[in-house]
Amino acid sequence: MTPTVGSGEAKASRLSDFSYLVLSLGGLVLVWYAVIFLLRVPEYLLPRPDVVLRELVTSAPELFQHFTVTLIETLLGFLLAFVIGVPVAIAVVWSKPVEKTLMPLIVFVQLVPKVAIAPLLIVWFGFGYSPKVLISFSLVYFPIVIKMAAGMRDVPAEALDLARSMSATTLQQFLRIRIPNSLPYLFDGLKLGIILALTGAITAEFMGSTEGLAYLILNSTVRMNTPQLFAVLVVLLVMGKALYSIVQWIERAVVSWHVVFRDQDKVQFTV
Repeated sequence: MTPTVGSGEAKASRLSDFSYLVLSLGGLVLVWYAVIFLLRVPEYLLPRPDVVLRELVTSAPELFQHFTVTLIETLLGFLLAFVIGVPVAIAVVWSKPVEKTLMPLIVFVQLVPKVAIAPLLIVWFGFGYSPKVLISFSLVYFPIVIKMAAGMRDVPAEALDLARSMSATTLQQFLRIRIPNSLPYLFDGLKLGIILALTGAITAEFMGSTEGLAYLILNSTVRMNTPQLFAVLVVLLVMGKALYSIVQWIERAVVSWHVVFRDQDKVQFTV
């Protein structure tokens, strides 16, 4: 019988996780205050948490405007990597000649430092969305391709032998065995990819932009507006956590038949 987790136990687990999160954030704020008061750090170097919170409220319209730009760049780069990466992974596993042709190119492009090619992309495409989306894409596609390809290969030989004995075609083996088996691996790549997409967008904005959260960081640094600088960092942290959690939620909805999480050293299954 497949083990399951009762709704009451699951709710208690989520409440416990939330409690730990609150305690961690509370501890961080206390340490923040302690560092400021004990070391007498000037406010222009390290503003108090309440000053940063006030800056978040007063600068909310400006923060939201630049937040929207960075979010669009991140999502477009992530979606482009997904749309291209999944078919490439399937093609690599499907055909050995395709694998031998594409994999060296995929690895080569991944090895090129993105900070080095960002200025070139800005020269080619200007200061709009295109270079930021391409940098995000270049960071995300690799884990998607590698993880999904590994998942499609990591299929028990018995399952494939059984499928062949039932005269299943190669296409049927991919649709019913290899691709479903690769989904947990794919979501591992997607969870890493969504963070890399945000990193890529921010990196490209630092290289040259007229809007976005990285632009606001540079602008705050020039004006020595440390509270606003910390406010942008808080927005980035919340944004990254929210995007990661959304991918996790989709994973639990799509891969509900698989082991999707571990809690308290106990494997938990869903049906």
